[in-house]
Amino acid sequence: MNRRRTILAAILLVTAALGGQASADTPTPAGGATWAPNQQVNYRWKAGAEPPNWLRPAINAAAAGSNASKASQAAIFAYEAGAQSWIGYTADIPTNYAVGYAVRHVPDSYNIRLRPHGHVLDWGTLRWCQFYDNPPNGCYDAELITLHEFGHVQTLGHVDESLGEPWLDSIMHAGPRTKAKIGWNEDEFGRCDVARLQIRYRALTPSTPYSTCLALPTTLTLAATSTSVAAGQSVTISATLKVTGSTTYAKLADEPISDRQVTLQRRLPGASSWTTHAHMPATSIEGRYASVISPTTTYDWRALFSKPANEGLNGSTSAVIRVNVSSCVDGVCCTGPICVTAAEAGISDQTGTKTDESEGPWQADY
Repeated sequence: MNRRRTILAAILLVTAALGGQASADTPTPAGGATWAPNQQVNYRWKAGAEPPNWLRPAINAAAAGSNASKASQAAIFAYEAGAQSWIGYTADIPTNYAVGYAVRHVPDSYNIRLRPHGHVLDWGTLRWCQFYDNPPNGCYDAELITLHEFGHVQTLGHVDESLGEPWLDSIMHAGPRTKAKIGWNEDEFGRCDVARLQIRYRALTPSTPYSTCLALPTTLTLAATSTSVAAGQSVTISATLKVTGSTTYAKLADEPISDRQVTLQRRLPGASSWTTHAHMPATSIEGRYASVISPTTTYDWRALFSKPANEGLNGSTSAVIRVNVSSCVDGVCCTGPICVTAAEAGISDQTGTKTDESEGPWQADY
């Protein structure tokens, strides 16, 4: 089988980077082939270049941080003695100013290299914070640097510093910060890193919140089991919430959105204002919400999904459906202009009892 090899040199420049506060909401750049959904790609220590014992917990914590914060179906990492991928403690990096370096070979493996403590580089001497009992200012957090390298393994590139995005939106800065500058010891992907991982790998589940670095349009549709009923007859109204199919991000198009708040609203025909009838419970079908109604009057119905305050989804409103309710007077039942006898409508009398007793008595509107 031909191996598609994608190499990404994750060069961490150790010059001070400016943490501007300008344009936000730009997902971290990325490129190259992706791993399979939730592919487990474990690592071992490189033979002859094993990380020292004081460094290993930070590396393993970085893998756990990637798994916990990816919020997507990106790759999963963990230490495994016999793994094909490896992490090494070595100066074998093709520059003399980088503290970390990553190479990935999708779909099979990757390598991560971390410089040894005390290595003399073009800019000075490398100090890992984990080496010390009381880390001094100016040291580099090995957990953050390793997480950054795992970001490259996941296909993330470096952010464009010229955009001046808030520093904590991403851990993929080419110039990492040292203790004790803001962001020096971040232990999870930033929101714009998560946004790109969701774009490339889809959200972890339909219930997973979308990163606030996104602004995805949504589509809400509405259906009823019947749109013409006798007064008090039960009707199930269901709404389906999805990411809009025409979204810029192809892998997210038509993705179901579960476990959000969808509101069912109603109005009298010809009225202009809507009132909230109920919050529609989520069903076992991904992206589906449903409410049972027992109307005694004809209403227009719609579903409403409001833009969440802490999620990268836009709000949407369904099309309107009308559930016509028949009324019976002197043995004649009318739904709008159409009238039939009570017997034809399946009504035994005018007291509200259906001819088919298996359906039970009528229910009051609520």
